[in-house]
Amino acid sequence: MFEGLAPDYDRLNDVLTFGLVRGWRRAMTAAAAVARGSRALDVCTGTGRSLAPLQRAVGGTGLAVGVDFTPGMLARARGVLVQADAMRLPFPSGVFDAAVCSFALRDVADQDQVISEMARVTRPGGRVVILEIGRPRGAVLRLGFDLWFRGAVPRIAGAMGHGASHRFLVRSVGYLPEPEALCRRMEDAGLDGARWRPLSLGAAHLFWATA
Repeated sequence: MFEGLAPDYDRLNDVLTFGLVRGWRRAMTAAAAVARGSRALDVCTGTGRSLAPLQRAVGGTGLAVGVDFTPGMLARARGVLVQADAMRLPFPSGVFDAAVCSFALRDVADQDQVISEMARVTRPGGRVVILEIGRPRGAVLRLGFDLWFRGAVPRIAGAMGHGASHRFLVRSVGYLPEPEALCRRMEDAGLDGARWRPLSLGAAHLFWATA
């Protein structure tokens, strides 16, 4: 599915989020708390849109690595890239100062394994950050979100030739645990102080914890 999506993936994300996804990615980078010279990992990097702000944050003396399973997505990314499975990251333990993952947790076969792998490759005191689609909790906001996300999004994507993949996107949100449950699962993976906050009135959720 993602091979077929690759050519239009970034354009669709910008259109379907009204460009808000760019700010969400900046918030994820800030939560990773990486500085110049740091080493950061972007898990399920896709076309590298989440990797780029990490690259800027670590600078020329640092290292930002993107990992993805899909060759077609990686072909559109730029930087240090590794084709690999997020559930079996090919890196030693504790080698990164931060590991991030955006909009991919709902797509993997074993969410706990991915979180555990992110925790494993992050050094003690480093950050693990997850950015995901959210769903507002207020009744009025939730109704508006559902009308857009479940009604309009698949139709717009279908007009661009990607209706089937975005119908899956709508269903896949149901695979995500509630925010408080995801924080508990991060702590079960050995992370400390897991927290979360809504972005854009709950359209996205940002999670972070310390290794």
